[in-house]
Amino acid sequence: MGPSSRFRNGPIGKLNHFLTITLIEWIGNFYRRVCGNRSSATCDRLCVYFMEEKNPVLLIVYLTLLTGSILLFFLTAWPHFPGHYLSQVHMYLVPIVIFFTYASFFTACMSDPGQITRENVIKACKMFDYDFLIFEPRECKTCLFLKPARSKHCSLCKMCVAKCDHHCSWINNCVGLKNHRYFLLFLYATVQICFYGAYLIYYIFWGIAKKMNLSDAWITSIQTGIRVRISTYQAALFLIHQERVLGALGIFALLVGLVIFIFFCYQLSLVYNGTTANEAFKWEELEEIIISGELWVFEKDTEEESKKRKKKNKSKEISEVKGKTTAVYWIQPAKRRKNVSSEGESEAIGENSKQIGRQVKSISEVRNIYDKGLWGNFKEALSPPSL
Repeated sequence: MGPSSRFRNGPIGKLNHFLTITLIEWIGNFYRRVCGNRSSATCDRLCVYFMEEKNPVLLIVYLTLLTGSILLFFLTAWPHFPGHYLSQVHMYLVPIVIFFTYASFFTACMSDPGQITRENVIKACKMFDYDFLIFEPRECKTCLFLKPARSKHCSLCKMCVAKCDHHCSWINNCVGLKNHRYFLLFLYATVQICFYGAYLIYYIFWGIAKKMNLSDAWITSIQTGIRVRISTYQAALFLIHQERVLGALGIFALLVGLVIFIFFCYQLSLVYNGTTANEAFKWEELEEIIISGELWVFEKDTEEESKKRKKKNKSKEISEVKGKTTAVYWIQPAKRRKNVSSEGESEAIGENSKQIGRQVKSISEVRNIYDKGLWGNFKEALSPPSL
């Protein structure tokens, strides 16, 4: 989010630059002065491995957190099953939810994101058209073949990925055309186990409170010395103090679940809009170009519309011409603009020209050709075409 054009010059972008570049440089310079060049060279190689190469570090972190939390749950929460508010059915649901989470995780890790090779590059190029706005025909400098529209070369996986969304270090794999559905399933499974765990722990605490009859408990106020009925907040603090590990586990599950739920909703919104995380950054950059007034469009008229335009040109009603057009976009820096009318339009220069160039003033004027509607977008994500 920091490198995004929307946040690049703001506090989020500056914080991202400080954490990812400036702070690392400071630590590196300090380490070289203290430990010398030989030791710092080893440290530099480790930094390159962790930051710039494909590695299973975050994958191991996820498995450690997941497995550790499950073990703590069985040690602290399982003895309370079945409880006053939790029926015996949860003793069968818990293992199913755990198995589903591990299965979705390993499926996302090991699935093919949609690798583009010399054997399938032609088929990949036919899958999506170039819009000549955020994607245009050009050769991948690493793979040395034509890059299909919506693809991206991943420097970590060292391959071009069809309809690339992003590289996810948590699964140590790219997310693309063929495994986006598995990635969504992985996010859903993680959100599910977090919220389900928090739900169970919440009702375990309610069961403990019921067993201790805390609803009828009285305490003596330190300030007044008067006996008052215990509040819900005080009862919650008392229970968490009694079951610290279980309480910490419930709070951890709830917070992690909320964070991943937000990201899950973001991924669903991308699918809904017929775009990817990679394309979302490109659209933000395009919006920045539009705001600076540098995106223009040529709309090629048909023969009949060209005659109408010439007639209307005499009465200065060019802007009212309607009809089917083929839009061609290009970036024109402000210093190179010529023959621009007060309405933001310029006549194309050339023999027998039948084009009108006008400035694009809003991102809403630009159509996303990859947006197939709600059903079409989700169908493409959940049942992608073969590559």
